[in-house]
Amino acid sequence: MEIVPGLHQLKTPMAGPALPYMMPYAFTGGDGVTLFDAGFGTPQAIEAMTKELAILGYAPKDIRRLFISHAHPDHIGMAAWIKDQAPDCQVIMLEREWQWIQARWLDNESWTRLSDAWLVRHGIPQEDIDAAHEAGALAPTSPAVKPGQPAPEKPAGGPRGGGPGGGMRWVEPDVKLQDGEVVEFDGWKLRAVWTPGHTPGHMCMYEPNHRLMFTGDHVLPHISPNVSLHADQEGSSPLSDFRESLKKVASFDTRCALPAHEFTIADLKSRCSIVLHHHDERLTEVRKAIGPGEASGAVISQKVHWNTGPFDDFNIFMKRSALGETLAHLRLLEDEGRVERIEAADRLLWRQK
Repeated sequence: MEIVPGLHQLKTPMAGPALPYMMPYAFTGGDGVTLFDAGFGTPQAIEAMTKELAILGYAPKDIRRLFISHAHPDHIGMAAWIKDQAPDCQVIMLEREWQWIQARWLDNESWTRLSDAWLVRHGIPQEDIDAAHEAGALAPTSPAVKPGQPAPEKPAGGPRGGGPGGGMRWVEPDVKLQDGEVVEFDGWKLRAVWTPGHTPGHMCMYEPNHRLMFTGDHVLPHISPNVSLHADQEGSSPLSDFRESLKKVASFDTRCALPAHEFTIADLKSRCSIVLHHHDERLTEVRKAIGPGEASGAVISQKVHWNTGPFDDFNIFMKRSALGETLAHLRLLEDEGRVERIEAADRLLWRQK
């Protein structure tokens, strides 16, 4: 679908049923193809990308730039394959996101040990974690593979909202942007907009001539992205960051927003207001779920509503994401003086104030 002359919305399939596809955006012109996000590195997604480019009169070898909104596998998973097809292609992301990739995803063993201890501290039974390891369901990613090395048989990522799974191939970005930096190509000017929350270095991009905002997963038209506090973020407040990032993108003069999933957002300011209101309601729900005494993050997570079903029915990977979202709300409630944390010997509990 052509958004404006020279800008096309593509579709590549997701790896699970929750969302059918993600939407890369292709700039086409005399300088070849520039993509904003691409999709999973699965054979199905790669086939779809190849066909979509062919419809526009291009091939994967014609890709000159790949902007990455953030490091989840449905956005970055195809990057290594694209580099294989177009070695001169520039992979571009915020420097902050690359720092996060290095700290979390490129050191599997350290991250896994830290995450396991964090799950237990917040109320997940050790035996459940051991069972997940036995089934191979908790390792965030396989070791990094440089471009040009053979791809795994199934170059796939993990579930949306969590860390990349086995087979993920990482590519160090050729260009590491700072907030507000402008990239010019083929008559276009894209401004990097740092929007932490969903990930620490999530990047939206603003195109001023047509007043377009590429929102990645930061703002979606119907659902809200996972905003979680995890083991390596205990000193931060990702939900506070996310709320400020919503206000930030809402301040731009935007004709429409182009998200990674679902459909185009006609009124970005209104959608940001709706998402902010949703999290206001969620903060109240999470505080109420603590109950009259003290409760762990896992117990609180059992009592809040999840659109995908009860917390107790989730596998460990989904529980980690849900628990992280609960803790992000608890952290903001703590900052607002509405709850307090209770540091026990081997547990962290919460109570209302």
